[in-house]
Amino acid sequence: MSSKPENAVEAELHKLVVSNRVPGIQYTVVDADGIRFQYQSGMSDLARKTPVLPSTTFMASSSTKVITAAAVLKLVQVGRLRLDDPLTAYYTEHPYGRDVTVRHLLAQTSGIPNPLPLEWIHRIEDHDRHDENRELQETMRLNAKLRWIPGEKYGYSNISYWLLGKVIECASRSSYLEYLRKNVFEPLEIGGTEAGFEIDTTRHAIGYQTKVSLIGLSLYVMMDRRMIADTVQGRFSLLPVYMNGPAYGGLICTATGFARFLQDLLRPTPRLFSAATRDLFLTTQLTNGGHDIGMTLGFRTGRLGNDMYYGKPGGGPGFRSNVRIYPHRRIAIAWMANETGVSENEMNSISDLVDRHWCVPVETRLNR
Repeated sequence: MSSKPENAVEAELHKLVVSNRVPGIQYTVVDADGIRFQYQSGMSDLARKTPVLPSTTFMASSSTKVITAAAVLKLVQVGRLRLDDPLTAYYTEHPYGRDVTVRHLLAQTSGIPNPLPLEWIHRIEDHDRHDENRELQETMRLNAKLRWIPGEKYGYSNISYWLLGKVIECASRSSYLEYLRKNVFEPLEIGGTEAGFEIDTTRHAIGYQTKVSLIGLSLYVMMDRRMIADTVQGRFSLLPVYMNGPAYGGLICTATGFARFLQDLLRPTPRLFSAATRDLFLTTQLTNGGHDIGMTLGFRTGRLGNDMYYGKPGGGPGFRSNVRIYPHRRIAIAWMANETGVSENEMNSISDLVDRHWCVPVETRLNR
C-alpha cells in the first residue's frame, strides 16, 4: 500500500460512489495554512450525467449549526450577548420560560423538543413568500412543553438553533443572513459562491433519496409531492428546497467553503475572534450535575482511534454532510454528498471510513 494517505482517501471516496452509497461527494482537508487535499467524485445530476465539480454546492443541513454557534460566540466576545443570560432577554416570543439560557441552546441541554423536521422545508418558488417567523411560531405552538429541566442532560433540538438565529438577530440588530455574511463569511474571505443561503440552480447538486427504504417511504408520505421529481437509478430526485429556519440547517455551500471556516479555528490566532473565544467555543460543556455531555458550544466531541475530534454531522432531504476538526493532527475536514441522511451514526461512519487514513501514524503507513 502507498505511504500517501491521499491515494487511500481517493480510493475510499471513489468506492462510496461506485458502490452506490452516494451519487456524488466533495471532500476537503485543510490545515492552518491552506487546503491540504481536495477531491470530488460522482454525479451532481444523475439524469444529465453532470459530474460533481469543486464549485458544486450542497445543502449543509445541520452542519450549519457550528457556524450559527460561531456567530453567537462572536457576539459574546463583543459584549452584545452573555452565555448565561436567559433566552427571554433577547427573544420573548417563545413558550419555554425564563430558565432556558443561550448556553443551554448552544450545548443542546435546553430540554426543548425535537420533532422530526421532514416537513420544515419549502420550494424555491415559495421562498420569497416564506414567513420564517410564522413557521417558527407554529412549530413552537405544537412543541411547547420542555422535556426536562434546562441543563439537566443533553438532548438534540433543531428548534434550539432556530431560536439562536433569532437571538443573533436581536443582539446584532440585523437579519441572521446579513450578520453571517458580514461578520463570518467576509472576514474569512469566503465568497457567496462558496457559502451562503441562496441556491444557484446552475451549480447546486440535485438531492436524492433511495426509493426502496424506510426513509424513502417517509419522505414520499410526508413531503409536498411537488418537491419530488423523477426516479433515477432507483432514487427519488428531490427538487431544490430551503429549510424553514436557516440557523438550524440552511447553509448552501461547497465542502471547501465550509472547510475554510474550520481552517480559521486551527490558526494560532483566528481571524473571526480571539484565541480565547475559540477555546471557549471548543470547551466541553457539563450538565447541572457536572457530567460531561460530549458537546462543546456547537460541536460534538468524539474519537477516531486515538484521535479526538470536534464534529457536526448534517442530514436532510436529499443531502448529508459532516465536518470535523482533529486538533492533534492540526487538520479539519468537510465533506458534502447528495443523498438523504438522517442518522448521525450514518454520517460518522463515512467520516470514520475515510478520515482514518489521515490519522494513521506515518511510520505505520511506511511499514505496510
